[in-house]
Amino acid sequence: MPAGVKTPRGRSPLSVAAMAAVAALSAMAGLGPTGAEAAQRCRAPRELVHFKAPLLRLARVIRTESTIRIAALGSSSTAGTGASSPKACYPSQLQAELDSRFPGKSFQVANLGVGGQLARDMLARIDTQVLPMKPSLVIWQTGVNDALSNVGIDGFRAALSRGVDKILAQGIDVVLLDMQYFPKAEKLPAYKEYLRVMRAVAEERKIPILHRYDIMKHLVATAQFTTDQLLAKDAFHQNDLGYGCLSDLLADAIEGDIKDRGPTPLLQRAAGSASLAPSAPPTQTH
Repeated sequence: MPAGVKTPRGRSPLSVAAMAAVAALSAMAGLGPTGAEAAQRCRAPRELVHFKAPLLRLARVIRTESTIRIAALGSSSTAGTGASSPKACYPSQLQAELDSRFPGKSFQVANLGVGGQLARDMLARIDTQVLPMKPSLVIWQTGVNDALSNVGIDGFRAALSRGVDKILAQGIDVVLLDMQYFPKAEKLPAYKEYLRVMRAVAEERKIPILHRYDIMKHLVATAQFTTDQLLAKDAFHQNDLGYGCLSDLLADAIEGDIKDRGPTPLLQRAAGSASLAPSAPPTQTH
């Protein structure tokens, strides 16, 4: 396995190869893998699934509370266009994944996706839909509709920056989720400019960003999946498998960040491991 590539939790390279072989046979038989099955095999370099900025609010809430609220703000990629059912969209799969990784905790991931919306449309919903939830974390998926409509880089940056600032002002963590990769994206000259702006805003505000575009390109470039396997019939939106990969790798990034904040009883996964006293809550706030 190439250096720096993450192996799914608890699986050896041999077991990963075995699952890949099963997937290949299923594909030959016309049976595509489900989102959950796909998520177990998705692998990406650490730099694509490691947050460079901490989720201090989320870490504190996971340590001290039993219910953790997350708002998934976005457009059709969040709403779940291309998925076979509401349970296959990324917010639903992420909720199930986080519940399994943090025993005894109940995650509530609210799907605030509205198809076709631009960043400025979502900005208008932050006060009315996001903040009243009092979430510990907001995952903001945006950019693709702005890029396709080419609304203007400056306007996009302004809307994104204002929205992030609104959320941070309430002491809520923010993760930006950038655009999906699809075959025609390479031919859109402005597409990478919008990606660049999202990354610049994340760096300026010192907040995490999950590089969905680069992750999807990596999955294709390393022959883990084809674009046809990751995308719906419209060759644009993700399907169950694509959303499964996204939710699993996003959960990896969140779990890895929480572990980086220090040991807590929630992370004692090994059978028979002794409980550790929780560390003191971080004093930093956004």
